Amino acid sequence: MVRQIGILLFSGVALWACTEEKSPILPVEEPAVVTPGPVPDFDARMQQLSQDYFALRPEIATYFGVPDKKAGAGVSSQLGEYSSAGEKRRRAGLKSILDELAGIDRASLTARQKISLQLVEIEAGNAYAPATLVDYGSVLGEYGVWFVPWVVSHLTGPHIEIPAILEDKMAIGTRADAVAYLSRLNRYAGVLDEVIEKMHHDRDLGVVPPDFSIDKAIANLAVNVDMPAAENSLVVRFGEKLTDSGIADADEFMEQAVALVDEQVYPASRRLIEALTALRPLATHEPGVGRLPNGEAFYQAMITHMTDTTLAAEEIHAVGLVEVKRIHAEMDQLLNTIGYTEGTVGARMSEMLQDPEYLYANTDEGKAQLMADMAADLALADAKLPQWFGKLPEQEVAIRAVPPHREQATSGAFYDSPSLDGSRPGTFWISLADTAVLPSYSLQTLTYHEANPGHHLQTVLSMDPSLPILNTIFYSNAAGEGWGLYAEYLASEMGLYENDPVDDLGRLQQELHRAVRLVVDTGMHALGWSREQAIEYSVATEGIHLDEATAEVERYAVWPGQALGYKLGMLKILELRKRAQQQLGDGFDIRTFHDRVLEDGALPLNLMEAKIDAWIAEQL
Repeated sequence: MVRQIGILLFSGVALWACTEEKSPILPVEEPAVVTPGPVPDFDARMQQLSQDYFALRPEIATYFGVPDKKAGAGVSSQLGEYSSAGEKRRRAGLKSILDELAGIDRASLTARQKISLQLVEIEAGNAYAPATLVDYGSVLGEYGVWFVPWVVSHLTGPHIEIPAILEDKMAIGTRADAVAYLSRLNRYAGVLDEVIEKMHHDRDLGVVPPDFSIDKAIANLAVNVDMPAAENSLVVRFGEKLTDSGIADADEFMEQAVALVDEQVYPASRRLIEALTALRPLATHEPGVGRLPNGEAFYQAMITHMTDTTLAAEEIHAVGLVEVKRIHAEMDQLLNTIGYTEGTVGARMSEMLQDPEYLYANTDEGKAQLMADMAADLALADAKLPQWFGKLPEQEVAIRAVPPHREQATSGAFYDSPSLDGSRPGTFWISLADTAVLPSYSLQTLTYHEANPGHHLQTVLSMDPSLPILNTIFYSNAAGEGWGLYAEYLASEMGLYENDPVDDLGRLQQELHRAVRLVVDTGMHALGWSREQAIEYSVATEGIHLDEATAEVERYAVWPGQALGYKLGMLKILELRKRAQQQLGDGFDIRTFHDRVLEDGALPLNLMEAKIDAWIAEQL
């Protein structure tokens, strides 16, 4: 059974996990009526629009493993434009795609085609909306979808994205692939110069990243130029790929790569460091975007972009506070059962964090044990998946540590989709920079969120070759991250924490973490919270390590609104599940419900609700 959650009324908005009232989400068309068969012209038009998109963001074709024959001729050797003029063209290009989508005749589409079209329209529209309000920042920024206010930060920007794509995502199986890699490496220096120009453009509008983000961006860049070019990961990984593929004349390719890094990439990186250093005196310590031009309206647009809702920041903040209180009550009971009885929940969790019993040594051996434990947790989940899902992913997930040279430019743990061409598996990445922030009781839940039954299962099932690739690219942040958090909850129902109160505490702490995000993100971006206030609240409320809280808060500062999607998405999925259980009674099948939620991709919450309501009606 779904946990019963008390009802909160705040400014007329119900905490929607507990009520049958409709959530304050965006309107959606009526559920589609099934038509006789697929419309070939629709597939062709969506394919063309995907190529229009990849012309704006060539790197993302590589991220998803889309070959040139589908992405567009020569895409695999190209990088996007990052100047202010390039940003204008990208915004105009996205608007053109939206206009084309609006012009598609719906009358002859099948039900699934209508859902597909609506998904792309809603999410692409939400991604474009912030660009109608502000001239600064980047549309189609992080992951090729998210709007980001800072073209360069310690977590966002092509100086982070492009090396990661070249090193981890770009497959090299032929000489043509090697030439494409060098072409991109040659272009990368120009991209960094374009970013400097765009950064200056935004500076003139009064838009400068927070000082702490600039400091970390400079430090990250400095590490990557403080070594011989031949030892740079852009060169080392290229060489490994050449060797693995047995490509002839590999030495000549390597010589060119070393020269490009030494003579072009390093000088451009140093120019970016100099530009950031010059910008630093203009930076403030304020983390929120509310201080930016039209910042209040911009943050509201980011809320819609990242949550598919029209909730105001104050309403989300209130939901977060109620969820914190509820989860604290559950954690208090478990803490009492294992002997932690004195102090606040946060204080007791902080005490647990200091217990050597739950910590891994910050050594190679300790990190190897940590990775082995996560693999064992994943095996437990995989064995039970058939009882909860009708359709399961055919691909296994890889668990890998973030390379040391990129640890400071990542945020904890994350999942990368498998490539469509089969050259790369879905990968759960975890940063092992400091094992002190990764107590053993947190890892089981983290594994279920990022791998199975979380993001890996969700992503692989949505990568149906019959669906347009734009369905995968323009995913709903709230549905995607909401599913990941729901998967953590589901793991408890699956019995994966049975007779294990300590790891179940870890699960609840992770859910608490997502509730805290509702409070802290809105606190910084709408209610005037400082970075330090947000960090102190996170540590005191969750009992997490100071370093983890700092990294998290600084993440929210540069990805405004993104952290809101987890809890709001989970609450919507739980609401729809409760509705289906109540209306279908004995006819409710949890496996079918999960399949319906996942089969069309990470649907915007409004579209997900319309689809599930239509499915319920069909069963009655």
